[in-house]
Amino acid sequence: MGDSWDATLQEWLCDGEAGAAAACFAAGMAQEADGAFYAAAPTAGEAGWGFIYADPHEQQITKESGDGTEPVQINEAAALLAVATTGQAPKGGLWLAKTKYTVTQRDMAMESGDYTFKYAFGTKPKGGVHIVKTTNQIVCGFYSEEKGQNAGNAKKAVLAYAEYLMSIGY
Repeated sequence: MGDSWDATLQEWLCDGEAGAAAACFAAGMAQEADGAFYAAAPTAGEAGWGFIYADPHEQQITKESGDGTEPVQINEAAALLAVATTGQAPKGGLWLAKTKYTVTQRDMAMESGDYTFKYAFGTKPKGGVHIVKTTNQIVCGFYSEEKGQNAGNAKKAVLAYAEYLMSIGY
């Protein structure tokens, strides 16, 4: 897969049509097997990787008691897999590229076109990520209000791409 999927993500999610703003500033694809990204956009200079991925890292997370913080080891691929398959973030939350997203919407049987997906939406200030699980892939589309994008257009683009993937057996 790899490079050809990078270009496909770029075309479907990160390239604007006829001067229109792109629906997403970044996008990624991961396999259901492990939640690890293997394709990223934008493709120029492999910039997409910086927007969607970080190696496992430690973050200070508020303790369950609410009394202070504690260090938590974050595995972004495992967190993405949990959100994509269950709609719930693991302890420590959903982090992508060392940015924390709050899962605010989930639909584990979302219908779009002729297909049914697992869907989750993660928000952060002035942006967010739409996460759609197809048969065996996880697609993420990232939008930023500061780049002239909005949640609705990003969601529409990510769902259209997910429908395309399902139509070709992914």
